[in-house]
Amino acid sequence: MRKILLGFIRVIGVMAVLGVGAVIALDQYYQNVFPMFVIINGVYCTGMTVEKVTDILDDSYDLHADKITVRTVDGVMHELPLDEYGVTISYKPAVKKYMQQCKSQPFQWLENCLVYWFKLKPPQIYDFLHATVYPTYYCNMTVMIAKLNEIAWLNDNLYNDENTISIVKSIKEGYVLVDETKDLLLKENAVELICAEIVNQLTDKEEISFSNILIDLSARENKEKCYKSVPHTKEMKDMFAKWKGISEFQDFHLTYQFGDCEEVIDEAVVADWMMLDEESEIVFDEQNRPVLDETLIKEYVAYLASTYNTVGIERNFKATRGDIVKVSGGEYGNEIDEKAEYEFLLSAFLNKESGIRTPQYLSEAWEKGVDDIGDTYVEVDMGNQHMYYYVDGEIVIDTPIVTGNITQRWGTPSKVCSVYFKQKNRILRGANYATPVKYWMAVDGHIGIHDATWRKEFGGEIYQTDGSHGCINTPLEIMTELYDNVKIGTPVIMFY
Repeated sequence: MRKILLGFIRVIGVMAVLGVGAVIALDQYYQNVFPMFVIINGVYCTGMTVEKVTDILDDSYDLHADKITVRTVDGVMHELPLDEYGVTISYKPAVKKYMQQCKSQPFQWLENCLVYWFKLKPPQIYDFLHATVYPTYYCNMTVMIAKLNEIAWLNDNLYNDENTISIVKSIKEGYVLVDETKDLLLKENAVELICAEIVNQLTDKEEISFSNILIDLSARENKEKCYKSVPHTKEMKDMFAKWKGISEFQDFHLTYQFGDCEEVIDEAVVADWMMLDEESEIVFDEQNRPVLDETLIKEYVAYLASTYNTVGIERNFKATRGDIVKVSGGEYGNEIDEKAEYEFLLSAFLNKESGIRTPQYLSEAWEKGVDDIGDTYVEVDMGNQHMYYYVDGEIVIDTPIVTGNITQRWGTPSKVCSVYFKQKNRILRGANYATPVKYWMAVDGHIGIHDATWRKEFGGEIYQTDGSHGCINTPLEIMTELYDNVKIGTPVIMFY
C-alpha cells in the first residue's frame, strides 16, 4: 500500500512539474504573439505577431476612400484621395500598443483562459479582448507638393499684375463682363497651406476614425494668404461704369408665344439692339448708357413675321392618301401686325415691361405657330375627288365629291383657305344659272362647299367634263352632317 501511495505521489509530482513547465513555456510563447481570444477590428489575432496583424489590417484599409476636400474661393469643392497625394498608413503603432496592453501582467493569458473556461466572471469581462484600433498616417511631403503642383485648378486663375477687365459679347448671354483682376490665386501659398493642413489634421487623428477633412481656402484668413486682386486703374473704373450701363440696357426679358412655339427676348437678343459705330464698338451716351438703335427692334419684329406669318406660304401637307403634297396660296394663315408689334415692343423695352406676349394679328389662323392647320380641318383631295373631315386627328366624315370642271377651265384652285361663312337655303347665281342649295359653306371667294341634289353620282372623273363652276359638290346627307359640325374658321386644304 505504501509503495502504491509513493508511486501516486511521484506521478502527481511529475505532472505538476510538467504543468508548470508547460505554463512557463506558453507564457514565453505569448510574449511574442497575441494571447487567446483577442479580436482586433474583426480579425481573430490569437497566435499572430504584431507584424502579421499589421499586414492584415493594412491590406484591408481602402486609403483611396479617404479624401481631403478643398473649397476654393469660387465655392467649388475639390476632392483629393489620400493615396494619390503621398499619404500612407500603418496599423503597427496601434497594434503594438495593444499587444503591450495584453501582456501588461505576467501570466495574464492564463487568467483569461481560466476565467473563460470556468465562467468565473460575467461575460462583460471579456469585452476588453475585442479591440478597435486606428491607423497612423504618414505624409511624404515631396510627393504631396509635386502632385498638388500638377492639379489643374491650382494652375488656373493665377495672379498676374497685368490682368485687367473687359466687356465681350457671347452668343448666349449678350455682353458679359470678364473680370480678371479679382481673387487671383497665389499658387505657392495655396500649396503650402494645403500641405500644412493635411499634415496637421492627419497627425492629430489618434484613436479616432477618419472623417472627411475640409480645407477652406475661401475662409477669410486663408483667402488673405492664398488670393490677391489687381488694383483697379482709372481705365478699369471707366469700364465698370460702361458695364453698369450695358447691364441695365440688357435687363429686359419678354417671351412671344406662337401656339406651341415661343421666342424669348433676353440678354442675347437685346444685345443686338445697341447702336454700333463704324468700328463695331458700342455707342454710349454721356451717362455711359448704350444708345438704342430702334431700327433693330423693327428688324426683330420683321424676323418674327418672316418666321411665323403663314398666309400664302407653301405648306407640306400629309394627305390621307399617304403622300406629302405641297400646297401654297390662299388667304388662310397668321399675319402679324408688324406696325402694332413694333410700337408695343419699343415701349415695353424702354419701360422695362417684361412678361409674356401674344402678338397682334392682321389675320389669324385656326392655330398659331408654324403648324397653323392643327388636327381639325377639311381635306379636299381633288385628284381623287374625295373629301375628309378630321376632328382632333380622326376622320369623322369621308365622302366622294365633284369639284370644278377643268375642261371649261373652272377647276377648283389648289390652296389653303378656311370656312369663313355659312348659310342655309341659299341660291347660287352665276352668268347663266341660279341654283338653290340647302347648305352653303364659303371657303374662297365665290367657291364653297355645298350640296348638289341634281347629281346622282359623285367621285371618279366626273369633274373633268361635268364638274362644277369651281365649288365642291357634296352629297346632301353628307352635307347635312358637315354643315352642323364644321365651325367658322376651320381650315380647308384643297389640292390635286
